[in-house]
Amino acid sequence: MVKIVVMLVLIFSNFLFASVGFVKTLTGKVELKKGKKIVMLKVGSSLENGDVIITKKESSIGMVFDDGTTISLGEKATFVINIFKVKPEENEFDIDVFLKKGKAVFTSGKIGKLSPKSVKFRIPEGIIGIRGTHFAVEAK
Repeated sequence: MVKIVVMLVLIFSNFLFASVGFVKTLTGKVELKKGKKIVMLKVGSSLENGDVIITKKESSIGMVFDDGTTISLGEKATFVINIFKVKPEENEFDIDVFLKKGKAVFTSGKIGKLSPKSVKFRIPEGIIGIRGTHFAVEAK
């Protein structure tokens, strides 16, 4: 009985904290904040909904998400993955990210063709809607 409960907890925790992407490139020091916990990212680290990515001076990161979307951040950036859900088989599309500060380059994956209106790339003074598949932005 205990084994079944443990197995169910592990299965459901994978759904709640499932990876939505990973770190493809990284230079310098880049932190990942999960709640109150802060860890250093490295190439291959997984990313999840709710993660906050913080690049330090002379640092950068390149991230690849499940649908092929790529987002790169320059130095001294703070970026939040609120929601990243692209499930074409279930007709579920919702991307909501926030660049609190710094520079970012965005290139859409499948979401750009399947449901571009489902992408919300927020900055402190607005929201960027995607019309094409690629843009750069800076938030101060």
